[in-house]
Amino acid sequence: MKKLNKPLVCAALIFSAITFFATSIHAQDSMAASRYILISTTGPNVLGQGHIQWNSNLEYYHYGLNGANLHFNSHSIGITTGLRFGIGNRAELTLDLASTYATFDTTIFHNTTGFSPAVGAKLLLFEGRGLLPKTSFFTNVAAPVQQNAYNSKWNALVQPEIGLQFRNRLGKWFLLDYSLGYAWNRYSVEDVDFTNQVQYSIQLRWMHSDRQMTSIGISNRNIIRNHTVDLETRRLLTDDLQLTVAASFAAGYGLGIGFTDHVHGLVGLSWMIK
Repeated sequence: MKKLNKPLVCAALIFSAITFFATSIHAQDSMAASRYILISTTGPNVLGQGHIQWNSNLEYYHYGLNGANLHFNSHSIGITTGLRFGIGNRAELTLDLASTYATFDTTIFHNTTGFSPAVGAKLLLFEGRGLLPKTSFFTNVAAPVQQNAYNSKWNALVQPEIGLQFRNRLGKWFLLDYSLGYAWNRYSVEDVDFTNQVQYSIQLRWMHSDRQMTSIGISNRNIIRNHTVDLETRRLLTDDLQLTVAASFAAGYGLGIGFTDHVHGLVGLSWMIK
């Protein structure tokens, strides 16, 4: 390879490299470089026009309650797969299908199986400027169908949710993502407790390389709306394939009747099909 020793050419190459790297670190959502697509489509971001992303997750969930008169322990395994479709430059549609199997160590339920199709949409409302965050509106409608050991019939619900997602940039390396939403029918159509339906999340994201991002935060976006500490890392295996590893946990005295513990783990793959 011929050596480039002209000052003007070197300066141009250095300037181009710095500009490209800085744009990626700031997660500017540009679809020009495919290696940054998967990282940039978190939080309030939407897919670009014509893009399709496939996501698939394997999850483990545990919840325990041990009190003077009540003991409850559950373990469940779930698989979720779905597609995201970029509609224009400000909107996307999602289609998901989740399935779960859970065991319960109580005198009430022994096990539960179920599946849940869902359809959703996200609309980018504001790109963000200065202290004003990037803002998106999202909505999702799930239709879980479940069966347990004491009831041979399948029970079906309709569970809609709406909310807003926000993002602030904190210098060159960090992003602050947060969301606030509301979900109906958390357990059943009779579940109308307002405070139990509100869901939130706060995540601080550190983009410590052009191919990896690590996050820490708190949220109640889980099965029982428990307040948990959330850890997550995302790694680009190739320009279009991303690995996600996440965990959340909580422990303390819950419901005023005993000690509770909560553990959730997730391993997922995301592939930008086009």
